[in-house]
Amino acid sequence: MSIKTITDSATNHGDSELERVDYLDGWRGLAIALVLQRHFFDVRWGSFGQLGVDVFFCLSGLLMSRILFVKRTPLNIFYKRRISRILPSFFLYICVIYGYAYVTGNPLGWRDFISALTFLRSYYPQTPEIFSTGYPIGHIWSLNVEEHCYVLLSLFTLWRFMKGREAFLLIALGSASIGIRLLYDFVPEYEPQTSSWVRTEATSSFLLISAGYALISKQVAPFVKPWMPIAALALSIILCLKFADWLLVVFSISAPFLLAFSVNHLAQTPAFFRNALSIRPLRLLGIGSYSIYLWQQPFYIYADKAFSDDFTFHALFLFMALILGAVMFYCFENPSRLYINKAW
Repeated sequence: MSIKTITDSATNHGDSELERVDYLDGWRGLAIALVLQRHFFDVRWGSFGQLGVDVFFCLSGLLMSRILFVKRTPLNIFYKRRISRILPSFFLYICVIYGYAYVTGNPLGWRDFISALTFLRSYYPQTPEIFSTGYPIGHIWSLNVEEHCYVLLSLFTLWRFMKGREAFLLIALGSASIGIRLLYDFVPEYEPQTSSWVRTEATSSFLLISAGYALISKQVAPFVKPWMPIAALALSIILCLKFADWLLVVFSISAPFLLAFSVNHLAQTPAFFRNALSIRPLRLLGIGSYSIYLWQQPFYIYADKAFSDDFTFHALFLFMALILGAVMFYCFENPSRLYINKAW
């Protein structure tokens, strides 16, 4: 099957609000590649998994901004597309994990199950928190952030007095999110009981700032040199290195703006850079990234526990995770998306 067929299939199955762009698929592929690197081949000197999630958040902010505030897609269509893309695979994954917990005699309980199913598991229940259940559900925190932001952005479209002013509001809210993250990290009395960095109010800065910047990027574009978006991405990577604690603080403050600037101006980067993002492996990773992200977690958790320092087994489990992710994309994610979009 050609990559054009794969791309057309993915577009027809629920991403038709916007035309697919090769280098944006590659950007999404870069995001999942960074997450997989962190999970299966971690290095002590870099926090690249978190960077991968942040890279994706910024792309999501850009795309949602174009769909909701530029194209003004009606909310019934917006929610149908989001539901068809996200919920079937997510519900299947949650049911499989919680079903496995039940049949093995270690059920997490209905309260926990409903919380996970409704994208609230980052908050409730607080004990055990999302990373302490003993089951591979920790990564759904990023999906919680995504869904919360989708709802928030969609609500802004209902406020007619905000039309044309959304950029300021979104950037202001994103900046406030940075402040909340720093407050949680450095003022102990404000630190939540659950992991602060997975909570929407502390992590939505990347998505919100990118969404806001997308609305003013055309005005800024004449002043942007082709090397600048590449430099912004490179600087973000440098700042997430674990050489000094102060670098991570600077990353928390500046990376949302740097990555938002980078992804919003990818079209202005030199052809070689866009071509590099458009290479087949990155595009394929990007197109199947959602299923891969969901289903890699059990392989990562098991490999980390059973073979913590064995490169060969980690590579094997990564390969199996990619195969399962691809199977789930072709056999479940895309077919279910197509069915819902046709039937609804």
